[in-house]
Amino acid sequence: MPLLAHPRSRPSAGRQAVLALPAEVRWVPTARHCVAAVLAQWRFPAAGRDSAELVIDELAANAAEHGHRDMTVHLSLHAGDLRISVTDSGAPAGPRPPRDTDPDEHGRGLAIVALLADEVRVNEGPLGRRVDVVLRATTAEE
Repeated sequence: MPLLAHPRSRPSAGRQAVLALPAEVRWVPTARHCVAAVLAQWRFPAAGRDSAELVIDELAANAAEHGHRDMTVHLSLHAGDLRISVTDSGAPAGPRPPRDTDPDEHGRGLAIVALLADEVRVNEGPLGRRVDVVLRATTAEE
């Protein structure tokens, strides 16, 4: 069962929400739907919500594929900047061996995220990977 912290909405502190899920592919749609609901509640611009949902799809799918136990999605909104962090409990990535799979099916998630985001950072640690993304709201609510 996913855990979702209550979104904080104090203007001075910004807004925050946290979602913890098992690192399994079947939970990726749950992550996307929860993020969409939180962003709608926060009145984040619709065009930005679409980008955020795609970012969450890609990052949650990566965390589900590479994580061992769980993944955590952290959202924060302050001064128009939506910050998304997805952490998995996977081992650090080593050099990738060449794949025999079709490149159209694998390996483009972070490239897609980079095209949508204003900032992307990947942090590898001994207990997993955290990807931090910033999306800036540039338009008013549609």
